[in-house]
Formats: sequence, C-alpha cells, structure tokens
Amino acid sequence: MKNVNNILDKLIEKLNEEKDLLIKTIEDASYTENLLAVIEEKRDLLAKLSQFKKEDLEKYKDKLTTIESLSKRNMTIAVSNVQFIEEIFSTLFDETKKYDQSGTVSQEQKGLFNKKI
Repeated sequence: MKNVNNILDKLIEKLNEEKDLLIKTIEDASYTENLLAVIEEKRDLLAKLSQFKKEDLEKYKDKLTTIESLSKRNMTIAVSNVQFIEEIFSTLFDETKKYDQSGTVSQEQKGLFNKKI
C-alpha cells in the first residue's frame, strides 16, 4: 500500500509541475519539451495506478479528490491557452467566420480591440 501512496504523491507533484509549465509555455515555447516530459511521466504513473484494484485506491480518497481537482484545473488552463492562441491567430490572419463547439457561426469581428481575450 505504501507503493500506491508514493505513486499518488508523485502524481500530485507532476500535476502541480504541469500547471506551472502550462502557464510558462504560453509565454515561452522553450518549456514545451519539459511539459511533454511531465505529461509522459504523468501517463506512466497513471498506468501504474491502473494495475491496482479499486479497493487499494479507496483508502486514499483525499488524494484522489486532490488529483481530480488538479486535473480539472490543468485542463481549464490548457483550454484557455488554446482559445487564446486561436484568438491571436484569428486576429492576425483576419478570419471572418468562426465556429463554436456547437457548430454555429459566431459574429464577425475585426481588429484586436474588438475581441475578448
């Protein structure tokens, strides 16, 4: 059981590291390789966790809740980064039509100052 605890602790550490790199990567692309390495390490930890039974993990509900919260936070940061980059590209390349997730066309906007970033 100590092994499960160690894996969960490492996963929490990697999620916090991932958050920091997600923020840094939007400013400086040189952090991208570090971010990819952390994501790969996180994937390996999750693969190790998948080998345990549900009963083995139930003892660590607090850590699992923390992991879920950190994962959601990181996903929100990643999605925000993508939306920010899309807005920059649409401003730079003057895209006239933009489709949202439901497939509808949003209003045409021109210029950097007319957009919400």
